[in-house]
Order: sequence, then C-alpha cells, then structure tokens
Amino acid sequence: MLSEIPPLPDDLRAALAEFMAAQSTLVLATTGDQDGRPQAAPLFFAADESFNLYWVSSPDSRHSANIADWDVAEAAIYVQTWDWTGIKGIQIAGSAEAVSDDDERAHALTVYKAKFPFVNDRFETLIEDSVFYVLRPTWIRWLDNQRHFGYKQEFRIEPPETLQRSS
Repeated sequence: MLSEIPPLPDDLRAALAEFMAAQSTLVLATTGDQDGRPQAAPLFFAADESFNLYWVSSPDSRHSANIADWDVAEAAIYVQTWDWTGIKGIQIAGSAEAVSDDDERAHALTVYKAKFPFVNDRFETLIEDSVFYVLRPTWIRWLDNQRHFGYKQEFRIEPPETLQRSS
C-alpha cells in the first residue's frame, strides 16, 4: 500500500526531496514492546516521491519487534553540524510496518538500490532477501536554522489526505 502525500508547493517539495536524497541515515524512534520506553536506531534509508521512508532490517531487531507491536514510529533526518545556524533537518511521524505487498516491495527495492548503488555490486542478493520496512508520513516538520533560529514548517497528512500548514 503506497501512500501519497498531498500537494506541496513545488519549491518545498523539491527542497525536502533534495535534502532526503543527500542524507544516508535516519534515526528511527520506536516504542518498547513491554515497557513503553522510547528506543532509537540509526538506519540507512531511501525515500520515495511521497516521502515514504524505506529501510532494510532484521525482524529480530528491537526496532522491528517494536514496530510489530506498535505500528507507529518517528524519524529524524539531519545534517551533522557544530554551528547552530547549520541545524537543518526533517522530523517525520507516521505509521510503520514491514512491507508485505509484492508491488510495494519491488518499489522499495528499486528506490533503495537507486540511492545506494553499492547494493547492486556487493549486497544485491542479501538486500533482495531482506525485510523492507516503511514509515508512511502523517506529519512532517522541516527545520532550517539557516533561515532564522527556530525556523520550521509543519505538515499534517490526515484522511482524506488534506494538508495543513503552519510556520
């Protein structure tokens, strides 16, 4: 099941897509199975045109087990900086699950291999046999301290996929 993000201004859609394409790693936040405690894990990811985030993981990992128990997750994608004006990133919240649909799995594999060409050379069989997971956004926050301290834009995606914007 692929989800579509509502129309965004072209310049913002392009900025978000360009930013995500330039980053390799997200920090995935999930909720612990029994204790409800937060847990975080860094993962390579690829985003599609609807900002669905795909990654490969073992079903036995803590974050995968957490997703199996709680179908929600959040992620942060950001640049490394030592200057507060350089803080720039995206926070995303939404539903998360293992990809079980064959068409979406093929889509995830295509998106992932396009972002990480080394997969084609060294890890193709391993990745093709792995479990893909997806975080489908219901909320996105864009942060950019280069514009001004505390700059943000937020987007909520609610059925029937309407866009609400605040800054």
